[in-house]
Amino acid sequence: MKQYRSILFVPGNRPDWIDKAPKYGPDALIIDLEDAVPIAEKEPTRQIVREGIGRSHERGMPIVVRVNGLDTGLTAEDVDAVVTAGLVAIAIPKLERPEEILKVDAWIELCERKAGLPVGTVEIVALPETASGILHAYDLLTACPRVGNIVGSSGSRSGDVAKAVGYKWTRGGLETLYMASHVLMAARAAGIEYPLAGGSLEVTDTALVRSQIERARDIGYRGALLIHPSAIPIANEVFAPTMEEIEWNKGI
Repeated sequence: MKQYRSILFVPGNRPDWIDKAPKYGPDALIIDLEDAVPIAEKEPTRQIVREGIGRSHERGMPIVVRVNGLDTGLTAEDVDAVVTAGLVAIAIPKLERPEEILKVDAWIELCERKAGLPVGTVEIVALPETASGILHAYDLLTACPRVGNIVGSSGSRSGDVAKAVGYKWTRGGLETLYMASHVLMAARAAGIEYPLAGGSLEVTDTALVRSQIERARDIGYRGALLIHPSAIPIANEVFAPTMEEIEWNKGI
């Protein structure tokens, strides 16, 4: 998977947002079929997302889609709906075991063939959000060649990872440093060149957003998932090399 410094979340049931989001300057979009979409709207939202991928593809905007987790029974139909030209990857939440990766890999291959796409076009982005999934990050990454990236813990105040691990959130983020580093090391060991950090869930505190993104870059991440457009210029700046770094590397 190529480097995407900023990948902005967009609810799949908001076609107007899908069309508007590129103007904020993200490197890619991640259209959400999971948490952002109410249960009653998930089925009709699939077609909205598919059409949004088509329009974004025409404009040159790469698209990742976060599908519903395998425990919901919705994943296969999500995959079937969104595998089309312009889809870069499918992000799978709450992954814990390599067998889950292999199951989705088979579904994607079937859908690629149906869509007339070369097998391997659509990558998998692993989203481990449980203690077991985070612990076994390397196993997820090496389950099959289609796995192109992984997302490290965002260190948010609440959410699946916070609930699974039970840490007490602080602004400094020391409580999630090990998790973020563990996933980063697993990614590097598996040959992932541009691992992704989970973006900050803060919206109004841009100083905190910057510090969290900078910490992710310091650890070794090369991009982040973001929930708000205000974080895009920060991520694009932080994950780009500075002139000093460029000159230093030229000298080396």
